[in-house]
Amino acid sequence: MVFLVRPSVSLAVDINQYPVLVKLVEEMTAQDGYPREQLNRVLKQANIQQTTIDLMNRQTEALPWYEYRKIFLNQNRIEQGVKFWNENQLTLDRAHRKFGVPQAVIVALIGIETHYGAYIGNRRVLDSLVTLSAEYPRRSTFFTSELRTFLNITRKENIDPTSVLGSFAGAIGIPQFMPTSYAAYSVDFNGNNQRDLVNEIDDAIGSVANYLKSHGWNHIQLIYASVTEPLSESAIKLVRGNAKLVHTPKQLIAAGVKFDADRSSDKIALMSLQEQQGNRYIVGFRNFYAITRYNPSVNYAMVAVELADSIVQARNND
Repeated sequence: MVFLVRPSVSLAVDINQYPVLVKLVEEMTAQDGYPREQLNRVLKQANIQQTTIDLMNRQTEALPWYEYRKIFLNQNRIEQGVKFWNENQLTLDRAHRKFGVPQAVIVALIGIETHYGAYIGNRRVLDSLVTLSAEYPRRSTFFTSELRTFLNITRKENIDPTSVLGSFAGAIGIPQFMPTSYAAYSVDFNGNNQRDLVNEIDDAIGSVANYLKSHGWNHIQLIYASVTEPLSESAIKLVRGNAKLVHTPKQLIAAGVKFDADRSSDKIALMSLQEQQGNRYIVGFRNFYAITRYNPSVNYAMVAVELADSIVQARNND
Protein backbone atom coordinates (compact mmCIF):
# COMPACT_ATOMS: atom_id res chain seq x y z
CA MET A 1 0.00 0.00 0.00
CA VAL A 2 1.39 3.40 -1.00
CA PHE A 3 0.05 6.75 0.21
CA LEU A 4 0.56 10.34 -0.90
CA VAL A 5 2.84 11.93 1.67
CA ARG A 6 4.03 15.31 2.82
CA PRO A 7 6.46 16.37 5.59
CA SER A 8 4.99 15.51 8.98
CA VAL A 9 3.86 18.21 11.38
CA SER A 10 3.95 17.75 15.16
CA LEU A 11 0.79 19.15 16.76
CA ALA A 12 0.33 17.86 20.28
CA VAL A 13 -2.94 16.55 21.73
CA ASP A 14 -3.39 15.57 25.37
CA ILE A 15 -4.56 11.95 25.18
CA ASN A 16 -5.60 11.92 28.84
CA GLN A 17 -8.30 14.52 28.12
CA TYR A 18 -10.11 12.05 25.89
CA PRO A 19 -11.29 8.76 27.45
CA VAL A 20 -11.91 7.32 23.98
CA LEU A 21 -8.23 7.74 23.11
CA VAL A 22 -7.11 6.32 26.44
CA LYS A 23 -9.29 3.27 25.81
CA LEU A 24 -7.97 2.98 22.26
CA VAL A 25 -4.37 2.91 23.48
CA GLU A 26 -5.21 0.16 25.99
CA GLU A 27 -6.97 -1.96 23.36
CA MET A 28 -4.33 -1.55 20.67
CA THR A 29 -1.44 -2.33 22.98
CA ALA A 30 -3.19 -5.38 24.46
CA GLN A 31 -4.92 -6.74 21.34
CA ASP A 32 -2.94 -5.47 18.35
CA GLY A 33 0.55 -5.54 19.79
CA TYR A 34 1.11 -1.87 19.05
CA PRO A 35 3.95 -0.63 21.36
CA ARG A 36 2.44 1.77 23.90
CA GLU A 37 5.16 4.43 23.75
CA GLN A 38 5.10 4.46 19.96
CA LEU A 39 1.30 4.72 19.86
CA ASN A 40 1.24 7.54 22.41
CA ARG A 41 3.87 9.37 20.40
CA VAL A 42 1.82 9.08 17.23
CA LEU A 43 -1.45 10.22 18.81
CA LYS A 44 0.21 13.21 20.46
CA GLN A 45 1.13 14.47 17.01
CA ALA A 46 -2.52 14.73 16.02
CA ASN A 47 -4.35 18.03 15.90
CA ILE A 48 -7.96 18.43 17.02
CA GLN A 49 -9.55 20.42 14.19
CA GLN A 50 -12.76 22.36 14.67
CA THR A 51 -13.07 22.78 10.92
CA THR A 52 -13.46 19.01 10.60
CA ILE A 53 -16.39 19.06 13.03
CA ASP A 54 -17.95 21.99 11.17
CA LEU A 55 -17.67 20.20 7.85
CA MET A 56 -19.24 17.03 9.28
CA ASN A 57 -22.17 19.08 10.52
CA ARG A 58 -22.95 20.65 7.17
CA GLN A 59 -22.50 17.86 4.68
CA THR A 60 -24.23 18.35 1.35
CA GLU A 61 -26.19 15.09 1.58
CA ALA A 62 -28.63 16.95 3.85
CA LEU A 63 -29.67 19.22 0.95
CA PRO A 64 -32.97 18.50 -0.82
CA TRP A 65 -32.53 16.35 -3.91
CA TYR A 66 -33.20 19.11 -6.42
CA GLU A 67 -30.34 21.18 -4.97
CA TYR A 68 -28.00 18.27 -4.27
CA ARG A 69 -28.08 16.92 -7.83
CA LYS A 70 -26.91 20.28 -9.25
CA ILE A 71 -23.59 19.90 -7.45
CA PHE A 72 -22.64 16.75 -9.36
CA LEU A 73 -24.77 16.70 -12.49
CA ASN A 74 -23.08 19.34 -14.58
CA GLN A 75 -21.54 19.40 -18.03
CA ASN A 76 -17.94 19.49 -16.82
CA ARG A 77 -18.27 16.42 -14.62
CA ILE A 78 -20.07 14.54 -17.39
CA GLU A 79 -17.44 15.45 -19.99
CA GLN A 80 -14.61 14.53 -17.64
CA GLY A 81 -16.37 11.23 -17.00
CA VAL A 82 -16.39 10.46 -20.71
CA LYS A 83 -12.70 11.33 -20.89
CA PHE A 84 -11.86 9.16 -17.86
CA TRP A 85 -13.80 6.24 -19.36
CA ASN A 86 -12.09 6.55 -22.74
CA GLU A 87 -8.64 6.72 -21.13
CA ASN A 88 -9.28 3.71 -18.91
CA GLN A 89 -11.59 1.64 -21.08
CA LEU A 90 -9.57 -1.59 -20.96
CA THR A 91 -9.36 -1.53 -17.16
CA LEU A 92 -13.04 -0.65 -16.79
CA ASP A 93 -14.00 -3.45 -19.18
CA ARG A 94 -11.89 -5.91 -17.19
CA ALA A 95 -13.46 -4.77 -13.92
CA HIS A 96 -16.92 -5.20 -15.42
CA ARG A 97 -16.12 -8.73 -16.56
CA LYS A 98 -14.62 -9.72 -13.22
CA PHE A 99 -17.11 -8.11 -10.82
CA GLY A 100 -20.22 -7.51 -12.93
CA VAL A 101 -20.42 -3.80 -12.09
CA PRO A 102 -21.21 -1.47 -15.02
CA GLN A 103 -18.33 0.68 -16.19
CA ALA A 104 -20.48 3.81 -15.94
CA VAL A 105 -21.24 3.24 -12.27
CA ILE A 106 -17.56 2.85 -11.44
CA VAL A 107 -16.75 6.02 -13.37
CA ALA A 108 -19.56 7.97 -11.71
CA LEU A 109 -18.51 7.04 -8.18
CA ILE A 110 -14.90 8.07 -8.81
CA GLY A 111 -16.20 11.25 -10.43
CA ILE A 112 -18.31 12.11 -7.40
CA GLU A 113 -15.65 11.26 -4.85
CA THR A 114 -12.57 12.96 -6.31
CA HIS A 115 -13.51 14.37 -9.71
CA TYR A 116 -11.80 11.38 -11.34
CA GLY A 117 -8.76 11.48 -9.07
CA ALA A 118 -8.07 15.22 -9.38
CA TYR A 119 -8.94 16.07 -5.75
CA ILE A 120 -8.05 13.35 -3.26
CA GLY A 121 -7.85 15.60 -0.20
CA ASN A 122 -5.19 17.68 1.53
CA ARG A 123 -5.92 17.02 5.21
CA ARG A 124 -3.91 14.73 7.44
CA VAL A 125 -5.96 11.58 7.92
CA LEU A 126 -4.57 11.22 11.44
CA ASP A 127 -5.91 14.66 12.41
CA SER A 128 -9.32 13.94 10.92
CA LEU A 129 -9.78 10.54 12.54
CA VAL A 130 -8.51 11.62 15.96
CA THR A 131 -10.77 14.68 15.87
CA LEU A 132 -13.85 12.68 14.94
CA SER A 133 -13.07 9.94 17.46
CA ALA A 134 -12.54 12.39 20.32
CA GLU A 135 -14.84 15.31 19.53
CA TYR A 136 -17.71 13.93 17.46
CA PRO A 137 -19.69 11.77 19.91
CA ARG A 138 -22.53 11.01 17.50
CA ARG A 139 -20.22 8.80 15.42
CA SER A 140 -17.26 8.37 17.73
CA THR A 141 -17.48 4.56 17.72
CA PHE A 142 -17.33 4.43 13.93
CA PHE A 143 -14.38 6.81 13.62
CA THR A 144 -12.45 5.20 16.46
CA SER A 145 -12.65 1.90 14.58
CA GLU A 146 -11.38 3.66 11.45
CA LEU A 147 -8.57 5.27 13.44
CA ARG A 148 -7.54 1.91 14.86
CA THR A 149 -7.45 0.34 11.41
CA PHE A 150 -5.54 3.28 9.97
CA LEU A 151 -2.89 3.12 12.69
CA ASN A 152 -2.47 -0.63 12.26
CA ILE A 153 -2.18 -0.33 8.48
CA THR A 154 0.44 2.40 8.61
CA ARG A 155 2.45 0.49 11.22
CA LYS A 156 2.32 -2.71 9.18
CA GLU A 157 3.34 -0.91 5.98
CA ASN A 158 5.99 1.18 7.79
CA ILE A 159 4.32 4.45 6.76
CA ASP A 160 4.49 7.63 8.83
CA PRO A 161 0.83 8.08 9.89
CA THR A 162 1.26 11.86 10.03
CA SER A 163 2.12 11.93 6.33
CA VAL A 164 -1.08 10.43 4.88
CA LEU A 165 -3.47 12.93 3.29
CA GLY A 166 -7.17 12.51 2.63
CA SER A 167 -10.60 14.03 3.19
CA PHE A 168 -11.93 15.79 6.28
CA ALA A 169 -13.65 12.51 7.20
CA GLY A 170 -10.47 10.44 6.84
CA ALA A 171 -11.15 8.92 3.42
CA ILE A 172 -8.13 8.00 1.31
CA GLY A 173 -7.23 7.93 -2.36
CA ILE A 174 -8.92 8.16 -5.75
CA PRO A 175 -12.09 6.31 -4.62
CA GLN A 176 -11.99 7.83 -1.10
CA PHE A 177 -12.01 4.58 0.87
CA MET A 178 -12.16 4.75 4.62
CA PRO A 179 -9.34 2.74 6.27
CA THR A 180 -11.51 -0.30 7.04
CA SER A 181 -12.69 -0.37 3.43
CA TYR A 182 -9.12 0.10 2.21
CA ALA A 183 -8.06 -2.90 4.26
CA ALA A 184 -11.03 -5.09 3.29
CA TYR A 185 -11.87 -4.23 -0.33
CA SER A 186 -8.89 -2.66 -2.09
CA VAL A 187 -7.35 -4.89 -4.76
CA ASP A 188 -4.12 -5.02 -6.70
CA PHE A 189 -5.71 -4.70 -10.13
CA ASN A 190 -2.56 -4.06 -12.15
CA GLY A 191 -0.54 -6.97 -10.76
CA ASN A 192 2.37 -5.05 -9.24
CA ASN A 193 1.87 -6.57 -5.76
CA GLN A 194 0.67 -3.29 -4.24
CA ARG A 195 -2.79 -2.03 -3.37
CA ASP A 196 -2.34 1.66 -4.11
CA LEU A 197 -5.54 3.69 -4.33
CA VAL A 198 -3.70 7.00 -4.27
CA ASN A 199 -1.43 6.71 -7.28
CA GLU A 200 -2.80 3.83 -9.39
CA ILE A 201 -6.02 4.28 -11.37
CA ASP A 202 -6.23 0.56 -12.16
CA ASP A 203 -6.28 -0.35 -8.47
CA ALA A 204 -8.90 2.32 -7.79
CA ILE A 205 -11.18 1.04 -10.56
CA GLY A 206 -10.87 -2.59 -9.51
CA SER A 207 -11.38 -1.72 -5.86
CA VAL A 208 -14.59 0.24 -6.48
CA ALA A 209 -15.97 -2.69 -8.46
CA ASN A 210 -14.89 -5.17 -5.79
CA TYR A 211 -16.49 -3.00 -3.09
CA LEU A 212 -19.87 -2.96 -4.83
CA LYS A 213 -19.73 -6.67 -5.67
CA SER A 214 -18.84 -7.47 -2.05
CA HIS A 215 -21.90 -5.49 -0.92
CA GLY A 216 -24.33 -7.47 -3.04
CA TRP A 217 -24.15 -6.06 -6.57
CA ASN A 218 -26.00 -8.33 -8.98
CA HIS A 219 -25.40 -7.73 -12.68
CA ILE A 220 -28.71 -9.33 -13.63
CA GLN A 221 -30.81 -6.92 -11.59
CA LEU A 222 -31.57 -3.26 -12.22
CA ILE A 223 -30.60 -0.52 -9.76
CA TYR A 224 -34.00 1.06 -9.13
CA ALA A 225 -37.44 1.71 -10.62
CA SER A 226 -39.52 4.87 -10.65
CA VAL A 227 -42.95 4.88 -9.04
CA THR A 228 -45.29 5.64 -11.93
CA GLU A 229 -48.50 6.67 -10.13
CA PRO A 230 -49.28 8.77 -7.02
CA LEU A 231 -49.02 6.92 -3.73
CA SER A 232 -51.95 6.35 -1.43
CA GLU A 233 -51.73 7.57 2.18
CA SER A 234 -51.12 4.01 3.36
CA ALA A 235 -48.33 3.53 0.81
CA ILE A 236 -46.67 6.79 1.81
CA LYS A 237 -46.30 5.37 5.32
CA LEU A 238 -43.99 2.72 3.82
CA VAL A 239 -41.53 5.33 2.52
CA ARG A 240 -38.15 5.23 4.24
CA GLY A 241 -35.45 7.83 4.65
CA ASN A 242 -32.75 5.33 3.70
CA ALA A 243 -32.20 2.48 1.25
CA LYS A 244 -32.48 -0.38 3.74
CA LEU A 245 -34.18 -3.33 2.04
CA VAL A 246 -37.21 -4.02 4.23
CA HIS A 247 -40.03 -4.83 1.78
CA THR A 248 -40.64 -7.43 -0.88
CA PRO A 249 -41.96 -6.54 -4.35
CA LYS A 250 -45.22 -8.32 -3.52
CA GLN A 251 -45.69 -6.20 -0.39
CA LEU A 252 -45.31 -2.92 -2.25
CA ILE A 253 -47.46 -4.06 -5.15
CA ALA A 254 -50.16 -5.13 -2.68
CA ALA A 255 -49.96 -1.65 -1.12
CA GLY A 256 -50.74 -0.14 -4.51
CA VAL A 257 -47.23 1.02 -5.41
CA LYS A 258 -46.91 1.03 -9.20
CA PHE A 259 -43.40 0.28 -10.48
CA ASP A 260 -41.62 -2.04 -12.87
CA ALA A 261 -40.73 -5.06 -10.74
CA ASP A 262 -38.96 -6.84 -13.58
CA ARG A 263 -35.32 -7.57 -12.68
CA SER A 264 -35.82 -6.37 -9.12
CA SER A 265 -34.28 -7.97 -6.04
CA ASP A 266 -35.98 -10.13 -3.43
CA LYS A 267 -35.92 -7.22 -0.96
CA ILE A 268 -36.50 -3.59 -1.95
CA ALA A 269 -36.94 -0.11 -0.47
CA LEU A 270 -39.50 2.63 -1.15
CA MET A 271 -37.85 6.07 -0.97
CA SER A 272 -38.54 9.70 -1.81
CA LEU A 273 -36.52 12.43 -3.50
CA GLN A 274 -37.47 16.03 -2.72
CA GLU A 275 -38.15 17.93 -5.92
CA GLN A 276 -39.11 21.61 -6.06
CA GLN A 277 -42.73 20.77 -6.82
CA GLY A 278 -43.09 17.86 -4.38
CA ASN A 279 -41.67 14.42 -3.73
CA ARG A 280 -40.60 11.96 -6.38
CA TYR A 281 -40.80 8.31 -5.32
CA ILE A 282 -38.51 5.48 -6.35
CA VAL A 283 -38.06 1.82 -5.46
CA GLY A 284 -34.46 0.88 -4.77
CA PHE A 285 -33.23 -2.64 -5.48
CA ARG A 286 -30.21 -4.40 -3.99
CA ASN A 287 -27.84 -2.65 -6.40
CA PHE A 288 -29.09 0.74 -5.16
CA TYR A 289 -28.47 -0.42 -1.61
CA ALA A 290 -24.94 -1.51 -2.57
CA ILE A 291 -24.16 2.06 -3.67
CA THR A 292 -25.38 3.35 -0.30
CA ARG A 293 -22.76 1.18 1.41
CA TYR A 294 -20.35 3.70 -0.12
CA ASN A 295 -22.40 6.57 1.31
CA PRO A 296 -25.71 5.97 3.13
CA SER A 297 -27.45 8.99 1.59
CA VAL A 298 -30.30 8.25 -0.82
CA ASN A 299 -29.37 11.47 -2.62
CA TYR A 300 -25.81 10.22 -3.07
CA ALA A 301 -26.85 6.90 -4.57
CA MET A 302 -29.35 8.51 -6.89
CA VAL A 303 -26.91 11.11 -8.16
CA ALA A 304 -24.42 8.32 -8.84
CA VAL A 305 -27.03 6.56 -10.96
CA GLU A 306 -28.01 9.70 -12.85
CA LEU A 307 -24.40 10.74 -13.42
CA ALA A 308 -23.63 7.26 -14.75
CA ASP A 309 -26.60 7.49 -17.14
CA SER A 310 -25.55 10.97 -18.28
CA ILE A 311 -21.98 9.82 -18.96
CA VAL A 312 -23.25 6.87 -21.02
CA GLN A 313 -25.50 9.17 -23.06
CA ALA A 314 -22.73 11.71 -23.65
CA ARG A 315 -20.27 9.00 -24.61
CA ASN A 316 -22.73 7.46 -27.06
CA ASN A 317 -23.27 10.86 -28.66
CA ASP A 318 -19.56 11.48 -29.24
